[in-house]
Amino acid sequence: MGNIQPRRLVTASGQPIVIRTAWPEDAERIVAFVKAVAAEASYLLTTASEVTITSEQQKQWLQQMMDDPGKLAIVAEQEGDIIGFLDFHNGNKQRTKHQGAFGMSVKNSFRGQGVGKALLATLLEWATEHPFIEKVCLEVVADNTNAIRLYQKFGFVEEGVKKNAAKIDDKTYWDLLLMARFVN
Repeated sequence: MGNIQPRRLVTASGQPIVIRTAWPEDAERIVAFVKAVAAEASYLLTTASEVTITSEQQKQWLQQMMDDPGKLAIVAEQEGDIIGFLDFHNGNKQRTKHQGAFGMSVKNSFRGQGVGKALLATLLEWATEHPFIEKVCLEVVADNTNAIRLYQKFGFVEEGVKKNAAKIDDKTYWDLLLMARFVN
């Protein structure tokens, strides 16, 4: 099961937050969060116009995440508002189920406050409690130095580069760094 015990923490600016499992009942608020972050985040690969998931689809997806022992969806919440989201998916084949990748996003106004750090620490703790998960992977825009520093602090190392993997406009491309950490 992709569930965690809720964690109560305080951001760098002193605001109390909770890190907890994303429940199907959170679907509408998560859709709103994803739309808001897609509109404000400079390094996300998904654009705001591409966020077309309905609350019902999100609810079904969150239930599937909860029902699968190799998947995890967690939120960071501040006074009832979702301010961060992380989802992890392990491989769906016999030879790849030992590893998986995650995506994470945090609201602009909470970046640099320890929210991403708390989400990532929670993921890694969960992964180490699941011995069949051996490796946690990610892709990050090569220019996103703040995120890369965070991942390096948690022991992630670069495994490769996908050159010009994201096309921003006719003349602008982003490289994506492949990073990973062994947990078991």
